[in-house]
Amino acid sequence: MTNKQIISIAVGSSIGSSIGVTIGAVTNTVAYGVVFGTLIGTCIGVIIAYTYYKEKNHERIQS
Repeated sequence: MTNKQIISIAVGSSIGSSIGVTIGAVTNTVAYGVVFGTLIGTCIGVIIAYTYYKEKNHERIQS
């Protein structure tokens, strides 16, 4: 795990938790909203980190 991967996962989970709070406020289940939002955000962060890493690896192979 590089620093950029950790940062992107952290950003993803924070965005996800804010989305979760919004969903929770709408559906009156804030606790579940935060949990699901954080999970979704962490998944998004991992995906971003992974795709970024794959692109960087690909550039290194080509050059």
